[in-house]
Order: sequence, then structure tokens, then C-alpha cells
Amino acid sequence: MQITQVQVGNYLYPLTEGLPLQINVGQTLKVFYAFKYQMPQGASVRIWASLYRYTAGILDRASAAQTKQSILLEASAEPKPYAGEIDVTVGQVSAGIYGLICELPDYKDAENHIDDCITVAAAPSMWGALVPLIFLGLMVGMVSMMAPMMKEEAE
Repeated sequence: MQITQVQVGNYLYPLTEGLPLQINVGQTLKVFYAFKYQMPQGASVRIWASLYRYTAGILDRASAAQTKQSILLEASAEPKPYAGEIDVTVGQVSAGIYGLICELPDYKDAENHIDDCITVAAAPSMWGALVPLIFLGLMVGMVSMMAPMMKEEAE
């Protein structure tokens, strides 16, 4: 299996380990993948895609940024290429650098992962949005208090 590229909004990006693509919480990554398969009869196959980090050396998938679905593969006596896409919506995950993994969990060695290729920006907090408004309110209040004093000095 190979992750060929991702789409965020209307733009396609190649993913490279160590050169992370910046996204925000709530955005959707459309992950394009390709692999070859050979099956005596058609079957439904599970495919998973997820952001992940390494925790104590173990690949730890981010459940808030994971998609699990099934695809239908036709019977094929000879190796046959398959290309598809899967959407991963980035839920409430902590800010930081993540890898991306795409896998067929029922088949050994049918996965592709790219370490440190996605940077998730911190979700804006309520305080982060309110602080500039509070500061602006204080400035307006100070100006309105100083205006009468400046008017008296001018007279």
C-alpha cells in the first residue's frame, strides 16, 4: 500500500516525512492511496486511516482523527492495481506533529505510514478570542475617560 497524496480544501499536497503540512482541528484530509491485490473471489475489505504519534515507542493512533470504512474488491487471479481515497476529519486532538497511516488491518504488511508529516495547529480557545476584545474595550474606556480632561486643557 502507498499513500500517494492528500487533499486539504481544494489543494493537493505530497506528504514528506519531516516536512509537515499544517492543518487545523476540524479540517478534513482526503487521503489518496494505491495498492495491488490478488483475490480468488470478490470481497469487502476494511481500510483504516488515522493520524498517529509514537508513545513510548508504540504507534498510537489518534482516535479523534481516524476513519474506518470498507471497500469492495473484485476477484482477480492476477495482481490488480486499486486506487482509492478515504477522508479523515481531524477532531479534537492536541496540537503537535503527527504521522499519517493508511492500512488494511486484515492483511499483514498492507499498510503505509509517514512519520511527522502533519502539524495540527492548536484549536482557538474562548479566551484567545476574548482577550483582544477585552483589550479593545479597555482602550476605548480609557480614551473616553481622557477626552473630557483633554477638552478642559484645550480651553
